[in-house]
Amino acid sequence: MIIRTANEADYTELALMKWEHGAEDDIDYGEHNLDGVDKKSFLNEFISFLNNNKEYRIVVAEENGIVVSAMFVYLIPKLPKPSGNAKYIAYLTNVYTKKEYRNKGIGTRILEYIKNDLIEKKCELLFAWPSDNSIAWYKRNGFNENNEIFECPLCEE
Repeated sequence: MIIRTANEADYTELALMKWEHGAEDDIDYGEHNLDGVDKKSFLNEFISFLNNNKEYRIVVAEENGIVVSAMFVYLIPKLPKPSGNAKYIAYLTNVYTKKEYRNKGIGTRILEYIKNDLIEKKCELLFAWPSDNSIAWYKRNGFNENNEIFECPLCEE
């Protein structure tokens, strides 16, 4: 198992994983992610998004040349302050592991890779909005609910 930063050659596979994730949520949670959506159009949109939004850092687990898990991190620069060393806060999103690779510690290995990288970059905080089913995993991996994050919904997702 290789943990590495994704590159453009991975984008199609990442788009397919996002599609699979949407399909899985439709079945498991009664969501409607794929209703009326053309797969080819979505894949093109996702790949275009990745090509045009290089701010996202994508870390993947690869086995035998196939991406089996991925996590996306968005670095948000902090304004400098006189006594501050931290340069960023980071948002962890789009965490997904293919079904047949789950519960094998792969996500934890990717997250450790990400955390070490963020520490080197002087990142103060990593935050996420986990699904109800993944809260226990986040807690086991050092996340807590101590911070109060205020939300202001602006549009429907």
